[in-house]
Amino acid sequence: MPDQEIYSERFRTERGKTFFFDVKENENGKFVKVTESIPLGEEKFKRNFITISEESLGEFITVAQKVLEVIKAR
Repeated sequence: MPDQEIYSERFRTERGKTFFFDVKENENGKFVKVTESIPLGEEKFKRNFITISEESLGEFITVAQKVLEVIKAR
């Protein structure tokens, strides 16, 4: 079974990067694929991505919130 897209959201930063948050599902279950797209010039982009399984998503968000608190406190 190929990856099936369930939901997608994106935002662009002030510096021009675009982040895509894609919720997908395949034979292993549901997961989130976060893609960072960095423009390199005319229609050229560098893309980096991570995937977070449904089981790990809650802990991932908890840690990300802690990191945000540290950044805001400095």
